Amino acid sequence: MSGQDSTNISRTNWAALESKEDEGIDYSDIPPLSEEFFEKATLRNPASQAQQLVQIEPDVSQWFQA
Repeated sequence: MSGQDSTNISRTNWAALESKEDEGIDYSDIPPLSEEFFEKATLRNPASQAQQLVQIEPDVSQWFQA
């Protein structure tokens, strides 16, 4: 398993999950987020290695930044 421990395999039933409609998801056990939550929230940028997943030509990057 290319360096991954076989005990670390997801036990999620992906077929059952993908067959559900969004309207069928029960959110009742998730508390609503209050204004206090957003006041204390911190924006976190992804790790530096995650920012290197896509290579973009410098001129294209400069165009988007402009």
